[in-house]
Amino acid sequence: MAQSRTEQFDGLVAPHMAMLYRVAYRLLRNAHDAQDLVQDTCVVACENPAQLGAAEHPGRWLLRFLHNRFIDGDRRSRKVPFVALEDPDVPGRLASDEPGPEELLQQADGEHTFQLAFLQLDPVHRTLLTLRAEGHGLGEIEAITGIAREVLRARLHRARRTLAQKLNESGAPQPAVRAGSKS
Repeated sequence: MAQSRTEQFDGLVAPHMAMLYRVAYRLLRNAHDAQDLVQDTCVVACENPAQLGAAEHPGRWLLRFLHNRFIDGDRRSRKVPFVALEDPDVPGRLASDEPGPEELLQQADGEHTFQLAFLQLDPVHRTLLTLRAEGHGLGEIEAITGIAREVLRARLHRARRTLAQKLNESGAPQPAVRAGSKS
């Protein structure tokens, strides 16, 4: 018996939903925009079940589309910029019983500083850093983005360096870099 479109979608897309949302949220830093990006990705997956089903790695296929949609959205937003005055979805703004107010303020300031620096990066650099933070290896990122491995290494290096420079300019404390870390 042939699978219905719903069963096909559930089998191919549903296992990747959490990962898609995490990547989208890291790229956009806004829950509503991340949900929209994931929804767009799911709509395309529903419209192209044969193409998704034929993909060797459906997760990579979905991430590639999400990446391309994110880049397209960033290009459109440059033409018509929109700046939110206050984002209630920014992590670190909820009160906690354990840390005191000063610690929460420092944590929120650090996260805010990081987010501002991260959002100043080129969209491709944000995508690459997000995929690495999600634990994807160079081969997977190469398959998702279509960027050749040597170019990918250089762009990852440049993205890390640019993020560090932007954090340094903001006066934020720099995280320790592991010696011998692999790209």
